[in-house]
Amino acid sequence: MTDLIWSFSPWFVFLLASRLLSLPAAVCLAFAAALAVLARAATRRHAHMLDVAGPCYFAVLGLALTIAHPAHTEIWSRYAQLGSHLVLTALIFGSILAGHPFTEAYARNSTPPELWHTRQFRNVNRRISAIWGLAFIIGDLSLALAGSVSSRQVLLRVIVPFGTLYLAYRYTQNQQAKTPRTAASRQQAPT
Repeated sequence: MTDLIWSFSPWFVFLLASRLLSLPAAVCLAFAAALAVLARAATRRHAHMLDVAGPCYFAVLGLALTIAHPAHTEIWSRYAQLGSHLVLTALIFGSILAGHPFTEAYARNSTPPELWHTRQFRNVNRRISAIWGLAFIIGDLSLALAGSVSSRQVLLRVIVPFGTLYLAYRYTQNQQAKTPRTAASRQQAPT
């Protein structure tokens, strides 16, 4: 679970920083966080899809902001959180459609190799990834609404998106606790 939190951390940094700082500053901060996460993953030889997607996304967003006319940054600011959320939603559902739910790579850190190709392992990870995808869809809807209204910004930009992600995290923890493992893997602390 620790690696999953690390992988999502640049996106969380961006979601929070874009509410507190200017959009360019939030993108720079998220890009720096994404590079740190990727460097951490590379040194551990466990770079996951989200670890690679982070620096790529924030570099492209930063480039787009550099090229965009300054008068348009207010519109970008209203929908930047939604854009990052939509990218994560697409990555998550894309991984499920490709037959490699994004949570499988994280689950392998705490699951013995002999279980990686079992139907149960794949089904559990498909369900967990789908729950994360659902949490992101709810956040997408909330952030889209936040961009079109001027009230209830804390609810729509922070409480709903982060609340649904917290519920997905708790669901993942519960599923991880229920999943049978070999005796050797039970002694290892989950990552």
